[in-house]
Amino acid sequence: VAATAVAPAAAPRIDVSTEGRPAWGPENATVTVVEFTDYQCPFCAQYTSNTYPVLKEAYGDRIRYVVRNFPVRSLHPWAEKAAEAAECAFEQGRFWEYHDLLFAQQAEIDGEAFLRHAETVGLDQNAFAECLDSGRMAAVVRRDLLDGVRHGIRGTPTFFINGRPLEGAQPLAVFEGFIEEALSEGRGSDPGR
Repeated sequence: VAATAVAPAAAPRIDVSTEGRPAWGPENATVTVVEFTDYQCPFCAQYTSNTYPVLKEAYGDRIRYVVRNFPVRSLHPWAEKAAEAAECAFEQGRFWEYHDLLFAQQAEIDGEAFLRHAETVGLDQNAFAECLDSGRMAAVVRRDLLDGVRHGIRGTPTFFINGRPLEGAQPLAVFEGFIEEALSEGRGSDPGR
């Protein structure tokens, strides 16, 4: 999606569920970043390779980072199954490794790649194949997608930083502005907090 940003304070807050979704960072963090992603989206891959690692390094112990699915099947025929594969990896505790590999090797996304990636990140191959073939993660992916539609998402990546929407693979400075403002709001009048 083309990068568009709203000044953080002007953006309305939207209550985005993070329950049961892949996450890192302290559960009681002042700031929660929720990313809706599509594993075949080139803008998502750009964000994941350029901005995401810098944000993780800079804010890793001060934010909660959550990923939800928003596969755009009309543009990306493997996005839905890739999201299901990532959910199967999440079931085995290897979501982040699998997530990163899907984006790093985005040009190779197809049915065979899902199994290769599972082997690369050390998943139980039989359990992974059973999970993926059963289609049981389709409901999880669909719930994320429907939540995204309900929250007004039009494309990927879309983020909610403490409920404030941010669309597109924005420059690092835009993310920092949103996060810093949310951190300062969380500290309130106590600068030592």
